[in-house]
Amino acid sequence: MNWILFLLYLVLFSWLLTKIGLIKRSGLPKWMLCCLFTLKVFAGIAYFQFYSLPANKPTSDTWKFYNRSIEETDKLLHHPALFAKSLFTSKYETTGGLFSDQQSYWNDVKDDIMVKMMAVFNLFTNKHYYSNIIFFNFLFFFGLIAFYRLMRSFFPEKNYLLLASVFLIPSFLFWCSGIHKDGLIFSLLGMIFFCFHQLLQRKNLVRNLLFIILSFAFIFLLRSYIVLALFPCLIIGMLMHLFPNRRYLVVTLSLTIGVILIFTLKYVHPKLDIPAYIVEKQSQFKQLQGGSAINTPDLQPGIQSFIATLPSALDVAFVRPHINENGISSKIAAIEILFVWMILFYCLIRGRKISIPPIIITCWIFSFIVLIIIGYTVNFSGAVVRYRSLVLPFLLAPAVGFWLSQKQIIKKIM
Repeated sequence: MNWILFLLYLVLFSWLLTKIGLIKRSGLPKWMLCCLFTLKVFAGIAYFQFYSLPANKPTSDTWKFYNRSIEETDKLLHHPALFAKSLFTSKYETTGGLFSDQQSYWNDVKDDIMVKMMAVFNLFTNKHYYSNIIFFNFLFFFGLIAFYRLMRSFFPEKNYLLLASVFLIPSFLFWCSGIHKDGLIFSLLGMIFFCFHQLLQRKNLVRNLLFIILSFAFIFLLRSYIVLALFPCLIIGMLMHLFPNRRYLVVTLSLTIGVILIFTLKYVHPKLDIPAYIVEKQSQFKQLQGGSAINTPDLQPGIQSFIATLPSALDVAFVRPHINENGISSKIAAIEILFVWMILFYCLIRGRKISIPPIIITCWIFSFIVLIIIGYTVNFSGAVVRYRSLVLPFLLAPAVGFWLSQKQIIKKIM
């Protein structure tokens, strides 16, 4: 019965995607939309199978979400008011530190959101995990399409390479298709960049601004450092749009001012000590146990420590895992990231004569800031691959678009 329900939902949601205006205006044929959605669903199944292995299941968040969701579904059915109230109630005497993972409401709420969502979906799926994958990937799909549409607005030539650079990067497809926060965060980010570009074009101002604000709030609850990286990037993007002939000066000055603020805001108020939060997050990661641990230097809140450990952070975020690390998954991830950087730099060099729009520069700045944060805080290769996968389409898709545009220009000249 559950598998019949799974197939029915797969057909239903595939059909629904072809009827939604945001998705229909992507220019992709219906059969391709259905294939891409089905591929994400089966990637989500592969994700679940991976975390069903005996070595992975005990520490699996997705299993934890599922087991808790069954209890929450019963609560929803019998005590709906308590079900809603519990999401906004702290289990501790205080709400705890905003960036802490100990005795903190803010740390718990990001998991609680996923559990509550799955608990609602359970009402329709008979508590069947595989059917829940369809519901989650239906939500994940909107941001993917929005970001693809954004790329197509700059690079209108139809090409499967651009499509692949958004949807089919292997680590991104795997990590952002499973029942976890990653796919939802990317979907919200894709919609934010799409709506932000619409704002810059003065289209549907109220609707787009409201959606951006709500998405920011949702992302902040799921993974707060993403918001800390994204907000200044959007300000830079807006300034570049206002001063198009000074965009590189805007970027240079903005990043310089940003670095100064990061290390001086603590003198305005102690709770604005961003370096201390990064140090705390690194310390929390170093307390964990795992087979892919990386020996990274300990951070200190001062700027000297951040400068001294920058080479290590760049190594962790940009090239880990190394090709000589143990395990077939590490070698696959190492090959993937090497290919990503090779393609990125090749496309940028070949497309260097194309003017870079402000929103594209914003995507790249955001991606690099997130990578730097990952490099400073995460000390497990496996975790690096997962967290880094979130920004790979923002890095790769624009570069592929520039390369394709350059090829089109050459063809027209010839």
